[in-house]
Amino acid sequence: MPSPADRSDDAALSRAEARLVSLSSAIAGGEAPAVAAGAEDAVRDGASPRALYETVLQSYLFLGIPRAIEAFFAVGPVLERQGAIPPAAFAIDPEGWLLAGEALCKKVYGRNYDRLVKTLSGLSPDLASWMLLEGYGKTLSRPGLSATAREYCVVAILTTTRMWRQLRSHAIGAVNVGGTRAGVRRSIELCEPTAGAETVREALRVAGLEDQDARG
Repeated sequence: MPSPADRSDDAALSRAEARLVSLSSAIAGGEAPAVAAGAEDAVRDGASPRALYETVLQSYLFLGIPRAIEAFFAVGPVLERQGAIPPAAFAIDPEGWLLAGEALCKKVYGRNYDRLVKTLSGLSPDLASWMLLEGYGKTLSRPGLSATAREYCVVAILTTTRMWRQLRSHAIGAVNVGGTRAGVRRSIELCEPTAGAETVREALRVAGLEDQDARG
């Protein structure tokens, strides 16, 4: 029986996007062999080396730096072979990051943006500020991976880690930045090898996609 990433009857995600989503779930699962295999699959099925690098890099935002470091160790041979490791980090640009972060976060959350910022500021003003500057600005606004692909990968991470509140928001956000409900559903389904069928079923329910036609 083919794995979810190998199903040929799915048009919700491109093959490269599906592989990057599966890789994101594997990174969240924390098993190095699965992460390494996921990187190989992604390159083989058309993901650009830069997109692969960005997929691994953004995982730190949702999983922490230690998990991201381990992911880079696992993916490192593939990145080196593809010449995908940048010679230097991007220039530090706090003002630019903040502007880009506010713009992207508004696009992801739409009319719920002001409520989001108010809620987070009530919990932690620092975290609310970092979300815009470091999260949506420094990390998620980087070139090399589209906003839609990033959101699909985020959906996979949040499914695998069972972060239901954030999953609900990013399932909507993926559509707000140009994705589809079918793409979100597929991103959740692709987590089954790592997260298990029960978690996938719960994630579909949380995202409002359980037993629904998710096309379009």
